[in-house]
Amino acid sequence: MTNFTFTQNDYQRFADENDVTLSAVGPMSRDAFLDLLVETVNNEDVPFPIPREKRQPYIDAYVAGELFCIGEFSDETVDLKEFAHSQDYDQYTFEEHLSWACLVAQQQKTKHEFACREYLQGEALFEIGSAMIPNYWLLNARIFQQTGWQLATVKEIIPAELFFTCHSRRFFPVTTFMRPLGVDYLEEPDIGHDVAGHVATFTIPAVANVMQNHGRARDLIYDRRDRELNGVTDPAQIEAIKLRADQLLAYAGRIYWFTVEFGLVMQDGEVRDFGAGILSSPGETKYSIQNDESNRILIDPREDADLLRLANTDYMISEFQKTYFVSESFDRLDTITPQRILDASERAMSLPDFTWREIVPGDRVLNVGSIATSVNEKYFRLMAGQTMDECLKRTAIGNLKMYADGFDRELLKQFRTAPPELPDQALQWYRDVNSADDKTS
Repeated sequence: MTNFTFTQNDYQRFADENDVTLSAVGPMSRDAFLDLLVETVNNEDVPFPIPREKRQPYIDAYVAGELFCIGEFSDETVDLKEFAHSQDYDQYTFEEHLSWACLVAQQQKTKHEFACREYLQGEALFEIGSAMIPNYWLLNARIFQQTGWQLATVKEIIPAELFFTCHSRRFFPVTTFMRPLGVDYLEEPDIGHDVAGHVATFTIPAVANVMQNHGRARDLIYDRRDRELNGVTDPAQIEAIKLRADQLLAYAGRIYWFTVEFGLVMQDGEVRDFGAGILSSPGETKYSIQNDESNRILIDPREDADLLRLANTDYMISEFQKTYFVSESFDRLDTITPQRILDASERAMSLPDFTWREIVPGDRVLNVGSIATSVNEKYFRLMAGQTMDECLKRTAIGNLKMYADGFDRELLKQFRTAPPELPDQALQWYRDVNSADDKTS
């Protein structure tokens, strides 16, 4: 919610600053929308025509005033449980439509300068750059026709297990709220991220495959969890089995984060954006390629060591990223299969993590950012009591605990190049601190 009350003059100023025609902002009439919906739903000159038997019931549901909840064009569905929601389109205010119009106008400028051509081609299919918030009845139909994916409306950020369950069945969870007018970056996903960021990526086959493959990796993880739970009665063992599955999915989620959400790709010898998290923020779109602060590292997704590098890199969502990974090409992203995601996640769980600021031995570095740190720097900062961001702090503590518990250092050879030995004084410091805490507890 915004803390400001905007005047008509403010609205005009925002519109002028973003080259938006204020009089064009807002939804079309219901009759005009219905005509467009009917025309779209019955269009057969598309890669995935809507099944004939599903067209009229879909239109009838809109005419009857039903709110859009989840796509129903395929034989698949997903139970959103308590997170299920609907888009009440008539409730959007003029200010929210203006916020959308201004945001996408900003995005269009940076996208056309920094996004890869496949992304721009996909975005043109969905007419994202309009002066009104997309109506999910229409958008869902267009997405299905072009990609075979559908929308699933949720009220808030949903658990990772449910998020990737949706992906395995080619549903994409979308929220219904719009960020306040004038806000660029937002931690939680809104329509500006879910729609204006993600929708075009569905049309890039390699990216859509990575998304669905993460869903299928989730299925592998939790199917195995359920088999392991069969017949187990000890509460502690049950909790351990469940925790391991959740942890594996968290490591898999890092691969998703550094590709689908914040991925870059080489194109015609230049670095270009395709990650939805980047492209939904005009500020980060420019920052990800032109700034001197963050690291940019080239990866080949075909290489297990590079996939492991992603799975072992921690991050934060509260600000622009400090390291971006640049894929050599889209076709190499296609090699990120469900089994490889699972294998990399399992290996990552047995290894110490890197932070989002680190340059790691063996990295193919395109840009060393001004905030770059070495692998061991986090331990010395922790020992010195220096102010550290949460990513550095939790990674340092987590790694020290792993070593103190008897970590097998031979496992470090799984990385492309083994990182430097953990400083002995850091490990001793950790043991001394925890020994003192045990005595006082």
